[in-house]
Amino acid sequence: MYLQENKHTFNTLYIYNYLYHFISSNEVAKRKTSARVFEDLLAILFDAQVADTKQRKNLSYEVSDYFVNVKDNIASNRREKADVIFANGYSFSIKTLIAKNKEINMGSFEKKVLFDSLKVDNYLSERTSSDGAGVGSKPQFLKLLTLIETLSSYELFREKFNKMAEFIYADDLLLSIKDDTRMQLYFLSGKELIDLFHSLSEDKNKFLSIVNRYEGNSLRIDRDILIHKCSMSLSLDFSYLNSSVMRLIDEFDYLLHESYVRYFNGDKDSKNKALQNLESLFKQFEAQYKGI
Repeated sequence: MYLQENKHTFNTLYIYNYLYHFISSNEVAKRKTSARVFEDLLAILFDAQVADTKQRKNLSYEVSDYFVNVKDNIASNRREKADVIFANGYSFSIKTLIAKNKEINMGSFEKKVLFDSLKVDNYLSERTSSDGAGVGSKPQFLKLLTLIETLSSYELFREKFNKMAEFIYADDLLLSIKDDTRMQLYFLSGKELIDLFHSLSEDKNKFLSIVNRYEGNSLRIDRDILIHKCSMSLSLDFSYLNSSVMRLIDEFDYLLHESYVRYFNGDKDSKNKALQNLESLFKQFEAQYKGI
């Protein structure tokens, strides 16, 4: 990978510095905005667009006749997975988590479609029913799947789940885990994800090793089993930034913004100080960091 093989070039340092300060550092990692900032950065780097409602509406899919009466719902579930969209129509999904979060929100996975005709309509709440079955936790889900085995067919549930997964999760997935000075990136193709769901839906216990629960209409799955099955990953280490040229640049950025404030509050000499600091900065570039 370019970033790892060119760790000390300015372009890599600049990207790493941005990733650290606006996405991965403990100061910002828990903010929801850090996920969108990450999407924006990837779109800029790869000449793509961040998906919004308008962009997603332009995505069209051919939905299997298996979903003949619910094609719009299924297409909508697939469409919302696109986070970054390229001019040729290729798109991929991005999930950004803090290190402590062991669960991935996989987005909408139409609950009523999945459980339709399985005779468990009264158990699709996240609240525990009188007999403990539901979709709001693994214990509830296990009891629900046991009911399905009794009232209808687990095989039918498995078939419906996999048909939905094949379509809804067809896009490639990038999983990013933010851990202050480290960021782990995991890359899964849509096929790898679908194959994983197929293999783990063999029986209800294996199914619940990856699927945790529903929250609303969104499916939540186990993070660690996904990581374990991932064949392509990348570890980014930001710990060396403080000993690089970026430390000087960050310090100057702070002084520059401080100069703006002072200037517009009557300290006209702050302009000259800022220019002097800038000249000093470039002298240090020449002396210490020429050629990076």
